[in-house]
Amino acid sequence: MKADQLSNILNEKLGVHKNNCGTVIDFTLALHKSRTVNLSQMSNYSTKVGKISSDSIYKNYQRLVHNSNISQDNLAKCIIQMLSLEDCKLTLALDRTNWKYGQEDINLLVLSVCVLGCTLPLYWTELDSRGNSNTGERVELLNRFISEFGAEKIDYLVADREFIGHDWFNYLIEAKIKFIVRIKNNMLLDLNGVEIKSRDLFAVIRQGGMISHQVKIDGVTLLVQATRSTANELVTVVSNCLVEANLLVIYAKRWRIECLFGNLKTKGFNFEDTHFTAKDRIGNLTKLIVLAFVICYLLGLIRASMKPILIKKHGYKQNSYFRYGFDLLIQKLNQNLNSVIQLITLCMSEFPLEERCRKIICVM
Repeated sequence: MKADQLSNILNEKLGVHKNNCGTVIDFTLALHKSRTVNLSQMSNYSTKVGKISSDSIYKNYQRLVHNSNISQDNLAKCIIQMLSLEDCKLTLALDRTNWKYGQEDINLLVLSVCVLGCTLPLYWTELDSRGNSNTGERVELLNRFISEFGAEKIDYLVADREFIGHDWFNYLIEAKIKFIVRIKNNMLLDLNGVEIKSRDLFAVIRQGGMISHQVKIDGVTLLVQATRSTANELVTVVSNCLVEANLLVIYAKRWRIECLFGNLKTKGFNFEDTHFTAKDRIGNLTKLIVLAFVICYLLGLIRASMKPILIKKHGYKQNSYFRYGFDLLIQKLNQNLNSVIQLITLCMSEFPLEERCRKIICVM
């Protein structure tokens, strides 16, 4: 397995110690091939099987997760560079994903960038409680992005009904971050001095229709916009951008984060198989999974440019871009290990995106 160039990239971009680069590469390949984050199962798919004992492989993986020194800042910068988003304003999505392992709750607050077909995680934090995040946790997470990239990098922040509140909205307004957040249908809105529930204000709306009003929530002036979905569900969003005509169109990008969580879990790496519950270890494991996920996504985009994903009768793609790239890597892993190393190296290389794509296509 010739991986010197990839090891150098991992060391320079992500700060992985040179002694650990080989383990990171082996871990990534085993993660793809085994389709699970369960270290015991992954060890059976290691490139080192037959060279060292399964127990040694397992302990190497365990040490990697326990002691990974990859920083989220370096990983976020790497993702932005891999997708060539350095000069783009970004739509960010904020959401949570949670599950239980035994009696332990694992609860991640995730800030992702919306891209074609899904979102890619940039920053996340492991919450102490099983329920909703609080304003302090959200602010801390968003400030990490702002410290690295600047608030001006954000085009919009989109979020679901959990992410509301006077202090939270004021923080976003003071930070000059445009947001679009869904609200509950029983939320009280101040329309010209009269309080009215959201569902009553938009009771007349029909499927495909759209109505907007300028209202106040907890004294904060916002634009509220609503429509009714094909399932006849009222969808209402609010924003501090008082002149935007297409809030709901922009908000629709938030659904892509659900695709992300599905791909990290049952449709991809089965994140819920992990036996780790300690916050630092969950965080380290997430970094390794996110790196593997972004590689698959980029390969899927490039593969689709050569051979478009089949559109099924119901109008949806047969595969996500992530799955399209994931399946390609699995096929290559069964044929030529060095070509997989080459593909991953090219994905993370410094070549301009267009040149990288041409080189990746040649290896495919």
